[in-house]
Amino acid sequence: MVRLFSMTSEPAELARLRQWLRPALAAEGLPREECAALLLAVGELCANAIRHSYEGRGGQPIEVSLEASEEGIVLHVEDWGKPFDPAQYAPPDLDALPEGGVGLYLVQRIADRLSWETERGRGTRWTLLKYRPGRAAPAAGT
Repeated sequence: MVRLFSMTSEPAELARLRQWLRPALAAEGLPREECAALLLAVGELCANAIRHSYEGRGGQPIEVSLEASEEGIVLHVEDWGKPFDPAQYAPPDLDALPEGGVGLYLVQRIADRLSWETERGRGTRWTLLKYRPGRAAPAAGT
């Protein structure tokens, strides 16, 4: 079953996102720590859409979907703003104790797999996969 959530590009909408996502993840039987990590990851992707894709413009659409299987949880975050440009991204220097710019880095550490699509000609569609505890990525070639 796919669960869908629509929001607009205002920071206040992030609280509404958490109110929707927290029980949806808990209903999938994920450990509390995994739920908290995925809440953080999806929140960071949505915050990045607000700040970077839409450059702070409110009222723009962001869609989040959750799909669960025996293997894991797939979350999509989609916006229709300025596409993500990986050439503009540099991982943070954690030794320098950065005050910001660590959101995508955290998402990459939380996800078992993270990918994005921008070739649609508009915005970015992020796909985050998190395997259930005890499940692992399939071996290469299987």
